[in-house]
Amino acid sequence: MNSPLIWLHEEALRLTHPVFAAAPGNTKAIFVWDDGYFRTANYSLKRLVFIYETLCELPLDIIIGDTKSILEQIAPSVLYIPATNNPLLVSKIHTFKSMARVELIEDDPFVILKKQADFHRFFQYWKKAEKTAFLKDSGVHA
Repeated sequence: MNSPLIWLHEEALRLTHPVFAAAPGNTKAIFVWDDGYFRTANYSLKRLVFIYETLCELPLDIIIGDTKSILEQIAPSVLYIPATNNPLLVSKIHTFKSMARVELIEDDPFVILKKQADFHRFFQYWKKAEKTAFLKDSGVHA
C-alpha cells in the first residue's frame, strides 16, 4: 500500500493550513501544475506567477501534468486535500474519490460572527466581521 499524500491546490498555499496538521507526520505534499486546469480556470499570467512564486516558498514537490493522471500514478493510500468551494476544484476532487480515500480538511475560519449576518450587502457583513477578522483565532479567544 502506498503512503498518504497531501494534494495542495491554489486556494491553500500556506504552511499554516490545517491540512498539514491533519496528515500524519512526514506526509509528502505535492502541487500539480496542470496547464489544462489553469486554462479552464482562465487564470492570468500575473495569477500564475503569484502561484508559482508562492509554491517556491513551500516544502512540496511541483509536478507538471494532468492532475488526475499524476495522482493515479502515485496512487496514495489517503489523499489529504484542503476543502474548497471552487466548483472546478470540487469537480476534480470528486474524480479522485475513485482512486483513494479522500480526506477534505477545512480551513480555519477567517471570521466568526456571534450573530447572523446579512449577506445581501457586503458592507453590512463587513461592518460586523471587521472587528474580529484579523485577530488570532478570528477573535474566538479574545
